[in-house]
Amino acid sequence: MKNMIIRVALLAACISLPGQAQQLQQPSEAPPRPPVVITFVVPIDSNTANQLIHMVTSQSQMGVRSITLVLASPGGDTAAAFAAYNILKTLPIDLTTFNVGNIDSAAMLLYCAGKHRYSLPGPGVRFLIHGNSVQFAGGMPLDANAMDAQTAQLKSLNQMVIDSISAVAAKKKSDIESAVHGQVILSPEQAKDWGIVQEIKDNFMTPGATLLSVNNPVQPQENPVQYKSIEPVIGSKTQTNGLY
Repeated sequence: MKNMIIRVALLAACISLPGQAQQLQQPSEAPPRPPVVITFVVPIDSNTANQLIHMVTSQSQMGVRSITLVLASPGGDTAAAFAAYNILKTLPIDLTTFNVGNIDSAAMLLYCAGKHRYSLPGPGVRFLIHGNSVQFAGGMPLDANAMDAQTAQLKSLNQMVIDSISAVAAKKKSDIESAVHGQVILSPEQAKDWGIVQEIKDNFMTPGATLLSVNNPVQPQENPVQYKSIEPVIGSKTQTNGLY
């Protein structure tokens, strides 16, 4: 009887060993990677938007979960900005956007992608909301059907901007539509009243953060048709073409 008890005890110990070994072999969780700050102080085009997407996705794949996007951009290619907006919204990161100068036109899409949205104070910081225009190169001819297609494209781009701002703003959608169809310049305090800015801060840096920067070394080749931001009002005139 005593020998049987000993054999049963040994058998139980042998059965439990694999599980214990498995527990011992489980790797401990890797420590969280330091946060990343990315500066984007350039116009928006396919080149700068692709750089931003590559930087953010690369950092996400390396395990970074906290990214601050520091913005001061005159806007540019709305379609490129919207592509970046969609990716930024879907990545598993805690994204903060921070206005350090001017968030104009298409740059509003990048700013509104942030879960946390901050701004520097002061008169040198602004938010500019308005619609889009189409720019043709080299006297490109258009018939009535082509004109209708371009008008539909512009309306679609404007609606994208309206929907993206409305998703974060506390204003009625009709107010956002009026701003996009016309033009509104907001101070940080006004943007906070609109619900676009959550908090006004004096500093965007996080201790120990890795600092990266999007640059624009090479201008992309102009396409025959480009959809760009409308020029802001200067004096009493409104220009309706070009990147600003």
